Amino acid sequence: MAALQPQFLAPLKELLQQRFVPHLPPLLGQGGREDLPEKQIARAFSAYVLQTRFGIDAKLAAQSVLDDYNDQGIDAIYFDENTRALFIVQSKFKSREQFLLPEAQSLTTGVELLLDKNFQAFNQNFNNRRDYIENALDECDSIQVLIAYTGSGIAGTANNEMQRKLAALVEHGEAQLQVQVDEFSAQDVEEALRAEQAISAVNEKVAVYKCTTTNEPRNAVFGVAKVNDLVSLHNKHGKALYEKNIRYFIGAGRRGVNSAIKQTLLTNPQDFFFLNNGITMVGNHVEPKRLQNKGGPRNIQVLGLSVVNGAQTIASAAQFMRENPDADISQAQVMVTIINTGNDAFHKQVTKARNLQNPVDLANFAALDDTQERLRQEMKMFGVEYLYRPQQTAAAGIRSITIDTLAKALACLQADVREPYQLKAEPGKFTNQETDEYQAIFSSGLQGAVAINAVNCYLAIQGLCTGAERGHPSPEKLVYRHFTYCITTLLMAQFKGVITAPEVTEQVTFEGLISRTFDELRQQFFDSFTALALGSAPHAYFKRLGDTARLMQTVWINHLNLAESPAVVAKQERLQANDPYNHNLFSYLAEQAQRRQGQNAQAANRQAQPA
Repeated sequence: MAALQPQFLAPLKELLQQRFVPHLPPLLGQGGREDLPEKQIARAFSAYVLQTRFGIDAKLAAQSVLDDYNDQGIDAIYFDENTRALFIVQSKFKSREQFLLPEAQSLTTGVELLLDKNFQAFNQNFNNRRDYIENALDECDSIQVLIAYTGSGIAGTANNEMQRKLAALVEHGEAQLQVQVDEFSAQDVEEALRAEQAISAVNEKVAVYKCTTTNEPRNAVFGVAKVNDLVSLHNKHGKALYEKNIRYFIGAGRRGVNSAIKQTLLTNPQDFFFLNNGITMVGNHVEPKRLQNKGGPRNIQVLGLSVVNGAQTIASAAQFMRENPDADISQAQVMVTIINTGNDAFHKQVTKARNLQNPVDLANFAALDDTQERLRQEMKMFGVEYLYRPQQTAAAGIRSITIDTLAKALACLQADVREPYQLKAEPGKFTNQETDEYQAIFSSGLQGAVAINAVNCYLAIQGLCTGAERGHPSPEKLVYRHFTYCITTLLMAQFKGVITAPEVTEQVTFEGLISRTFDELRQQFFDSFTALALGSAPHAYFKRLGDTARLMQTVWINHLNLAESPAVVAKQERLQANDPYNHNLFSYLAEQAQRRQGQNAQAANRQAQPA
């Protein structure tokens, strides 16, 4: 079983410190131990597990922690009144270690002492909660051992030991004790951290007039909805109402369709039904309720409600009512379809098929890719808002990254000799979910921290390119204006080790790391361009794949002093039909640049260490 991914460690520690540590029972023993942050964070992990598993508040979860010396292997105890189950928790906050046999032996000894109510064997934290624990032991219907860990699971010997000891206790009369151990794994931690950043589901009743239902091939409801009711939903839930749509509100200012919506509401609300395409909603569960009044609406209970087509209609109407609070739109109605899509991906097909009212870019459909939402959740853990839907905006004071910027950064990170040309000639391929270019950069393995680092590095290079352009006269400045993606690809390949590290590196730090190398490469680009371009204008030259590939390879070979390298010479001479731009050579150069940068970083670290 995989251990906690390193990118999650820093956000998790910050969460534990801020949310739980202030409410933990005081550390016992010698004074001043409260100042040991790592110990406190490790104790807080048990509280986090309890809050996540049982939905209790942070203070109650922290008060349930008993972790300290003489805890007999028991880090927390919690009685779940809903299931009448008593949970005995042992947690291990060490990302690289398994739950081992000695820990299992300590825990099972503690369980036996606890069941005997031998409180003298436990520390003061246990005895401070003795009444709670005794009542829980008397009232519970089951007793469950819960092992929580950030490492790579429970060792086989440890699991066998716990099974043997717990089974023996059951045989001796502890019938409530469950032999099977419950687990809260590293994967559970990752899912919980992402869920903290997820948008809450909308569960609502939708009033539908003239309601008709169908059960084949899927449950669906058709009818008429009042625009006023839809505006109320918008005002209550905001963007969460459109979470499965490909975009949020486009805006009414310059869009003819949305301006027309507002004009109709102002002058002819009774005609709104005939002039609008209607609203499509989806939900995980759609249940029509009994009709209360003849001629009145039928309430449709929808769990996981999302408007997948018609966001512009509802949001334009809501904006109209804010601007015209005294307007009467009670006669305005729209056709509404509510489809039960269950928990599968059918809602994505519905969204894609029905979004035709406003012009739709292919890039908009990236919003239907689950990887995009996962990245948003992971990046939010580092305080960065990832905007992968059109019209999405970040709150004031929150740093944001758009999908366009991330796609360009990730494309440059591929160390592919073809990418700078494609970014110039066909940039839309990198945000179109249907293309190979998109699939290559937005892989399932891409982590939020790496995405942030890629953008930070990319922006640092863009800033240096802008400075170079402004600081030099023509024709040199024109080279710097158009070589951006070429030099970015080389630099990001060389500093890939920093970019792919699990810790976030800020843009200003990247500027310091790469500035010297940037200056060297910048000059080599201009010198090589002058020799190779043969009078070609920079803006045209950098749009030709063959030219950019040759230029980048020349610059990199000179920069790395590999012109006489037998491996490089052989790869230059061994051009293959299926690799016309010699990507094989380019990949080799990328490896050499990364290796050399790693050696330089190690040397710098040794020099920085005190003698």
